[in-house]
Amino acid sequence: MSSVLWQSPHHCLKYTNLVMFGRRILPSPSPPSKEPGTVVLETERLMIRRFLASDAPAIAAEANNTNVAANLRARFPSPYHLSDAESFLSRACKTDESSYPQYNGIFLRPLIAENPSSEPRFIGGLGIIPKDDVYFRTWEVGYWLGESAWGKGYATEAVRAFVRWCFETWPGLNRLEASVYGRNEASQKVLRKCGFMEEGRRRGAVDKNGEILDDVQFGLLRSEVEGLNELTREI
Repeated sequence: MSSVLWQSPHHCLKYTNLVMFGRRILPSPSPPSKEPGTVVLETERLMIRRFLASDAPAIAAEANNTNVAANLRARFPSPYHLSDAESFLSRACKTDESSYPQYNGIFLRPLIAENPSSEPRFIGGLGIIPKDDVYFRTWEVGYWLGESAWGKGYATEAVRAFVRWCFETWPGLNRLEASVYGRNEASQKVLRKCGFMEEGRRRGAVDKNGEILDDVQFGLLRSEVEGLNELTREI
């Protein structure tokens, strides 16, 4: 279960008056810590936090599954080795001037019915890619879960909480969007449950290992999320 975004190239950029090499950066009145391992939010069953280098074995164990990779972009390796996880984390754990939540792990909280262990258990990933130019108020959302976590409502729980948190934390963020392969009905259902609207279908846009697929586009506006403050336009 996944949106097709994941493991995007790391953006090594620096602030200059809220502009990174031409990209306008959305400020936050209460940005999360950039430090690896920072917990950005928790739900009833889940913890979403920035990755640590020590997450590599758990990531490799869940990601090395052709059923997971089938719904993700080609930059997600398959087979997925420990070295792939280590390479990804070498980028994801670097801190820069941005506090954007680009790379995060989804974990089952400890000492709950689904995870009686005293330690959080990794089940997947969740993050964003910020747009630039005139699209700077838009972020693309992507997520994936290990197959053992499918069908239990975890993706909906994580995405619903994450998108609200993004809008609340960055008042200048106006839109979140996601794209899903046409055959990935489970992920489309997740996005609809989280308030995203299907906005279009790019027919035959994807070649996934020789399989030609539609790319289904979803979007969610700040104004469509109940209880949020209006868009802050000053940057």
